[in-house]
Amino acid sequence: MSLGSLNWTTFCSASNEYGVNKAQWAETMCQHIGGTSYSQFAEAPTWLQMLGNGVMTMLWTALLSFVIAFFLGSLLGVIRTLPNKPLAAIGNLYVEIFRNIPLIVQLFFWAFVFPEFLPQSLSAGSGEMVAGGWWKNLLNHNPASIGVMALGLYTAARVSEQIRAGILTVPRGQKFAASALGFTTAQSYRYVILPVAYRIVWPTITSESMNIFKNSAVLYALSVLNFFAYTKTMREETSQDIVILVLSTPVYLIITYTIKAFMAWIEKRMSVPGLGSGGK
Repeated sequence: MSLGSLNWTTFCSASNEYGVNKAQWAETMCQHIGGTSYSQFAEAPTWLQMLGNGVMTMLWTALLSFVIAFFLGSLLGVIRTLPNKPLAAIGNLYVEIFRNIPLIVQLFFWAFVFPEFLPQSLSAGSGEMVAGGWWKNLLNHNPASIGVMALGLYTAARVSEQIRAGILTVPRGQKFAASALGFTTAQSYRYVILPVAYRIVWPTITSESMNIFKNSAVLYALSVLNFFAYTKTMREETSQDIVILVLSTPVYLIITYTIKAFMAWIEKRMSVPGLGSGGK
């Protein structure tokens, strides 16, 4: 079976999403494809447009989750290396919990279990006072916000472990030099320890940035309409599995390699000769 023999006009058939306005880029592309299934008078937008919307949702949810994971993971990594044992214990407990529970289980916990421990408030669905009513309203109207938080918290545990390892790798002489210069603990981390640690562990941070993008596909379990969710729906509606998978696989590859190239550019920009992964 050749690529030319596949029915690519499937992407130009009307989708089952009637509440979305048509996009001109998708209409124009379908006209160029010349698919017999394309109709400019169809009420619903094409599957091509919906897949494009799914890609955008996948990108922004992954980006926001990575921001949460990076900053929270960095904070936890610092806490776990402080001489303050109670704080370090809290950081270690967080990592052990979030790192060892599967992401899909955590998603369901935040969606269905966590709100039951919240005070009662008005539920927009039932119109009654229920436990965590405002949280359930948020889940129903904006599930992506819950998904972004859950994915960020999950990945923060992994980032924390890498930052902690990077901090412990910093030579003790540099830490002693910071103390000799009169730096406080906060100043030592900000100006000496973390700049070195980030350079050391940046390749692993790059891996996490790629993983969080791929893991964002799981958010469809909370009804987040990302690229994976639309490909799944399209496969069920059209039964064109081969055509859909032939398109979706390169999409993931292109985006992940773009992320890798961008992170490699950052690594090169912040490299210091003889120091960290980018040194020579």
